[in-house]
Amino acid sequence: MRPLLAALALAVAASGAAGHAQDRPAPAATPLDPETLALAGEVVDLAFPPETRHAMYSRIIDAMLAQTREAATAATGHRPDPGEQQILDRYMERLRAEADRIITERSPSLFAAFARGYARMFTRDELIQIRAFVTTSAGAKYVQRSSDLLSDPDVAAANTAYLRTVFSAVQPLQTQLRDELIAYRQSEASPPSPSPPRSH
Repeated sequence: MRPLLAALALAVAASGAAGHAQDRPAPAATPLDPETLALAGEVVDLAFPPETRHAMYSRIIDAMLAQTREAATAATGHRPDPGEQQILDRYMERLRAEADRIITERSPSLFAAFARGYARMFTRDELIQIRAFVTTSAGAKYVQRSSDLLSDPDVAAANTAYLRTVFSAVQPLQTQLRDELIAYRQSEASPPSPSPPRSH
């Protein structure tokens, strides 16, 4: 049970580290042209309609959690018994609820940042072309369904295998890190060795 929880915690910690990285101040950016920024905002709203954003992120998170759980189980070789399964289910429910809260709280600023990023990344003419593409049925479907690719059976299987490989590779590193930290803390907590007596 402990290796499985450690693998799941590793995935959560990695996600949290990414979130904290986003919280750090970004390097100073050049001012944006208001017209280009407005055009980029149109592209974002067309590509990711506000009323569909929460559901889109929810599908991504559900797919990632399911694949992470399967990969962690396969990597550790431990299949939970019924009692452990209930604990894991409750943990995943809490994790999913927290993710849902974060989606609601952070997605508006995230998509506003997307617009600013597009305004820096693309020229005005390029944004006009992109806007024309996403206003077509094929363009809108391409953009809006891209996030669903993670749930495709082939992609899901490949991503689960990838995560399983990552967990298997990281487990020995986790053990090494734990052992080194324990040894360091023990050395810091040990009283200094007495100095040898001086000879007269």
